[in-house]
Amino acid sequence: MRTIQRKTQPLNTGKQVEIEKLCHAYTCETQYWLTQLQNWEWQAFLETPRKIRDTFVAEGYRSPYGLQARHWKLAQQDAIEMWDKYWQAIFVQVRPKIARRKNMSDNERHYAYLLLKNYSHFAELMQGKAPLPHFDLDPSARQRTANFVRKTVKKLRGKSPVAKKGRIAKFDSNCYEVCEHNGKQYIKLMSLQRGKRIVVPLLGKTKITGNITVVLTKTGPSIHVSQELQPRTRQGSTEAVDFGYSEVMTDTEGMRYGKQFGEILTKASNERHEKMQKRHKLHAQEKKQRSKNPKKAARVRKYNLGHKKLHSTTKKAQATLEREINTGINELLEKKTPAIVITEDLRHPFTYNKSKNVNRRLSSWLRGKLQDRIAFKALAEGFRHEQVNPAYGSQACPQCDYVDHRNRTGDRFVCLHCRHEDCTDRVAALNYLRRFGDEEIGRYMPYSQVKTILLQRFHRRLETGKPVTVPGRTLETVTGVNPQQPVETLKKVTAGRGNSLNRAVTQRAKHNEHV
Repeated sequence: MRTIQRKTQPLNTGKQVEIEKLCHAYTCETQYWLTQLQNWEWQAFLETPRKIRDTFVAEGYRSPYGLQARHWKLAQQDAIEMWDKYWQAIFVQVRPKIARRKNMSDNERHYAYLLLKNYSHFAELMQGKAPLPHFDLDPSARQRTANFVRKTVKKLRGKSPVAKKGRIAKFDSNCYEVCEHNGKQYIKLMSLQRGKRIVVPLLGKTKITGNITVVLTKTGPSIHVSQELQPRTRQGSTEAVDFGYSEVMTDTEGMRYGKQFGEILTKASNERHEKMQKRHKLHAQEKKQRSKNPKKAARVRKYNLGHKKLHSTTKKAQATLEREINTGINELLEKKTPAIVITEDLRHPFTYNKSKNVNRRLSSWLRGKLQDRIAFKALAEGFRHEQVNPAYGSQACPQCDYVDHRNRTGDRFVCLHCRHEDCTDRVAALNYLRRFGDEEIGRYMPYSQVKTILLQRFHRRLETGKPVTVPGRTLETVTGVNPQQPVETLKKVTAGRGNSLNRAVTQRAKHNEHV
C-alpha cells in the first residue's frame, strides 16, 4: 500500500468543528470496540471479523457516540486490526523462544507453533486449555507445551491497545463523494447527521478512490488516500547486503550505497546531544525557581523548554535519514537489478561495547525504517526480500569458516587461519549470501549454536584436507599431522597447544570421540 496525503484549503469554523466532533466520536467508538474485544469469546474470531460484525448487526446495535452504521463498522474493523497487530507483534517474539527451547521434541515444537497459528486455538490456550492438534501428541507433553507458550505470552504481553488521540476518522467509498466545481476539487464527507455531508475543498487534483483517512493537523484536516501497489516481477541476480553505520548498505562486491548516511546520522545525533544538555541545565534552573520565583519558572517553561521546535528539528533529521536510506536502496536496484535481496534479520538485538558517544549514535540507527523501506521496495519494485541469521556475519571467514572475534579489527577483516583479507561489511554480505537456503543455520537460531556449526564446518575442512584461500594450507601444515591419521592421533598431537586454532581442533576431536 502507498499513502498519498492531500491537503485541504482553510475551512470555516463550522466545518472545522464538525470534523473535530466526528474524529472524536470515531476514536471513542474505536476504544469502545477495543474494550469489547478483550473478551476471549471475541478474540477467537479475530481471523473472521465479519462474524463479529454480523452478530452485532443482528442484535440491532447503535453507536452510543452518534456514528452512522457505516462509520461504527469501520471503527470496529480498526479495533479488530489493532488487536491482530498487537498479538502478531507478540507472536514474533514468542517463536524464537520456541525455537531455542532445548527440551522440546519436534512434535512439541510443531504443536507450540500451531497454537500461535490461528486465534481459535490461541483463545483456548489463554483460557487455560490445551487444544487438540491434528496429529498424535502425548497429553502430558501437550499440556506442558501449552503451559510454556501461555507463560511466555503472558510475560511478553504489555498493556492492551488503546485509541489515544481523537484526530482521525476513516471513510470507505460509500462514506464520501468527490466532485469538481469551477476548477476546484471537493470531497463530501459523511457527518454525524444522517443525510448531511461536510463539503471540504482540496488543494490540487488527483484521483481519490477506495478507503481514505481524515487526519486532523495543526494546519487543518488532511486526506490520506491509500493506493494498492501493482505487483511486478523482476528478473535478475541474487544479491546480499550488509547494513552499516557509515553507509546504508554494502553488497558482496564491496560497493557502498547511501554513503552520506553515517555523516548525517552523526551530525543529527551530536546536535541533539548538545541541545539536550542545554535543556537539562534549563530544567534544573526552572526547578530551583519554582518555589523562589514561580513567574520566572513559568517563563522558562514557556519560552525555553517548549517542544514544538524540538519536535520539528527531530522530524527534519529523521526525514533526512529516511531519504538517504531510500537513496541507498534505489542505487542498489538501479545498479544490480536483483530478483532477490538478502539482508540480516533486523529483529535481532544489537549490542555495542563501545564508548558512550558511539553507542548514542548507533542507538539511533533506524532499524525499523530500514526494515520498512526494504519491505515496501520489495513490493513496489517486484523483488523478493529474504532475511538470514546475522550471528558472526562479520567475524566468520567466508573462505574457510573460521570464527574468531580477532578476525575483525574495526572495518578490516583478516582471517587468523587462512589470512583472507577484506572489508568487514563485504565479508558480512558474503556470509549472508551463503546462509540463504542454509538448512543448518536457521533465521532464529541462537548465536552460540551458529558458532558451533561454523566451527564444525571449519574442522571438517581441516580433517578432509580441502584447500582453502592459501594454497597448500591444510590440516597437515597447520597442526603438523597427516589428515589421514585417526582422530586419536590428532588429539594427542594438538593437545596442550596454546593458540585458539589448536584448542578448537582439540574440542572437535573430543566431540567426535563422544559421538
